[in-house]
Amino acid sequence: MTCFKISKRRDLFAFPYPVAIWKEPPRSIEIVKELLRDYGIEKIYTVGDVVTNNFIKYGIIPTSAAIDEKTKREVAIEVVWPNGEVLKVINPPGYITEEAWSAVEKAVARSILLKVDGEEDMLSLAFIVLAPPKSLVAYGHYAGALIVVLVDWYRDAILKLFNYLEKC
Repeated sequence: MTCFKISKRRDLFAFPYPVAIWKEPPRSIEIVKELLRDYGIEKIYTVGDVVTNNFIKYGIIPTSAAIDEKTKREVAIEVVWPNGEVLKVINPPGYITEEAWSAVEKAVARSILLKVDGEEDMLSLAFIVLAPPKSLVAYGHYAGALIVVLVDWYRDAILKLFNYLEKC
């Protein structure tokens, strides 16, 4: 069973790991394009509606993405997914449910948009753990930065966050 929830040190999960791009789009996406080229990135996973929309709008189609169809937990937002397959999943705030973990496993295997009933934020951790080599995971930080995780370089450090999650 693979289910986790935040049980302590919530502050660690709000930290902007590890590459924070404090620029508005399209400049933030231009920087990501440079990272993709410079590091030979082959797979791109986005978490969050605004991040996913910005990637698509400015010319980077994610391999897969996770959204909850709102931003800042309230404002409805629509993502036009160009890759076809959509999978609905339930994942409460502060959790990575077994169902959500399984959905992320499918999303790293093929191109899928995960539509999350609940909250998608914690799924960035699942993408980082499950992504193949030469992958990038991007998500938005609540203070406005675009966070980019180059999986090959930062996965081991991010895995330490699981020490602060409780199995459920």
